[in-house]
Amino acid sequence: MTLDKLLRWFMFCAGIITAIFAGYMFSTGKNDLGAAWLAVTVGFLCFATRIKTDKSADTSEQDNKDLHDMAVLIAEIAVTSLRNIGRTIPAGTKEVDDLEDKVNNFLDAMPVTQSEREEINEEFERLRNRTRRNEGGRALLRSARL
Repeated sequence: MTLDKLLRWFMFCAGIITAIFAGYMFSTGKNDLGAAWLAVTVGFLCFATRIKTDKSADTSEQDNKDLHDMAVLIAEIAVTSLRNIGRTIPAGTKEVDDLEDKVNNFLDAMPVTQSEREEINEEFERLRNRTRRNEGGRALLRSARL
């Protein structure tokens, strides 16, 4: 526990204790002492709950991590959507290329490492090869019918 957190807890506890004393003073009819204790209570609780602004570096790292995870997830969803999962017509070469361009444009703006980009490009290449094989098989079937 850091010194700042320890001080905040101490001030919060002191604020609660002084609030109890203020309530006691008001209940016994000593309004002036009750008001003084209430003012001290407000001071303790205000300092205990003050907002810190020096955590901006930590929040930006967390935001970058969240953006990174979201970018990788969207790229994986894009690849799996074209793998014929739940599709009746396999994806065409043009459709794969268009989606790869869109995903690459999206990943350019996101904090994704080079190794993850290579993995995503390998998945697109596997998908492209599979599509070519499927189209080649369909072409053979069509030529056999003629």
